[in-house]
Amino acid sequence: MIDWKYGTYITISWLIILSTFTIAKGLTNNFGWYFLASFLAILIVLAASYFYEHKHPQFQDKNRLATVRYFRGFWVLFIFIIYLVVALTASHFSDLFFLICLSLGQAVPAFFTKYQLNS
Repeated sequence: MIDWKYGTYITISWLIILSTFTIAKGLTNNFGWYFLASFLAILIVLAASYFYEHKHPQFQDKNRLATVRYFRGFWVLFIFIIYLVVALTASHFSDLFFLICLSLGQAVPAFFTKYQLNS
């Protein structure tokens, strides 16, 4: 069973963070401004997620149950192996590759969850 709403919610939050990193990296070569913009983006996404999840408890991670057993573990292991292969073989790759691997490790398994009310 695929939960499109929760998967899209997680994907959009990661896209906001990744697009902010890309824009900040393109606008400045100064690490301080890049770090500040990235930190503010993460802070804004976390605060918005907190308030949104407080109003809609079905989007809280603690209220989610995996529909495919062990999918998250196998997927994260797969992404980790891909990251190691690329990091060890490529001499130079994008700074965002690590963040893309992190986002894929969380966003794809989010589609394979269902809402479970904690009582």
